Amino acid sequence: MTAPERSRPLVRTARRGRPDPRTPNGNAPFGSRRPGVRDRAFSVALRPTAVVWRVVGLRHSAATLRHYYGRTGADLTVDPEGPLGTAPFRRVADRHLVEWRDLALARWRESGGTEREFDVTTNWHGVRIGRGDHLDWWLALRGLQYRITGRLDIAADDGEDAARGDVAAAAGPAVRVVYEVEIYKDWGFDKGEDEYGLSFTPLARLHEAGLAREYSVVGRSRPLVWTSPSD
Repeated sequence: MTAPERSRPLVRTARRGRPDPRTPNGNAPFGSRRPGVRDRAFSVALRPTAVVWRVVGLRHSAATLRHYYGRTGADLTVDPEGPLGTAPFRRVADRHLVEWRDLALARWRESGGTEREFDVTTNWHGVRIGRGDHLDWWLALRGLQYRITGRLDIAADDGEDAARGDVAAAAGPAVRVVYEVEIYKDWGFDKGEDEYGLSFTPLARLHEAGLAREYSVVGRSRPLVWTSPSD
C-alpha cells in the first residue's frame, strides 16, 4: 500500500472574495403571476432580437437570450476562455497570477529553496465586461463571478545552489502556474435597474409571468499555463 501524497502548501490571494458565487435578485419566482397583455406583446416583439444578434455575429449574446426564452431554467455552459480574453477579465486574472508568484517566491526564499510546489486558489470574485471591452460578451454576460485554482511550481536556475540553501546565489527562479478558471452568473434582469436607457423591469417581468426563465451560466476552463521569471 503506497503512502498518500503529501499535500502541497496553499497560497491564496490577499483579496478575500466570497465563498458562494450566487447573486440572487429580488424578482418574484418563475411563473408566479399571470402574464398580461403588455407582457405577451413585449415577449413577441423581443424574440427576434436573438436571431438578429446571431446574424450579425453576436453568437454568445444570442445564445444567452435564446436560453432565457427557452424557459427550461437549466444551466447554460460557457467556455471561460471566451470572456477571459476580454481586457477586464484578463487584467484581474493576471493580478491574481502575479500575486501568487510573489507570495510563493517569498515562501520559497524563507524555506531556503525547499518549498517549490504550491496549490493556489482564489475565492469567488466579480468582474464586469463593458460594452467597449467586447460587445458580444457585454450583451451576453455583462458581469460574472469567477474563481481560479491551480498549481504553482518554482524551478531554480541553479539546482545545486538551491539544494544547499544558497538561494541568493541562484540567478532567479522561473515560476510556472497551471490553472483553471471557473465562471458563474445568475442570468436574469433586476427590476428597477437599467443600462444605457434600457429598463430591465419589462424583461424581469417576463420571468415572473412564465414567458422566460432565469438560469445559471457555468463553466470551467481546460488547464491553462502561465509562466513568469522572478522580478
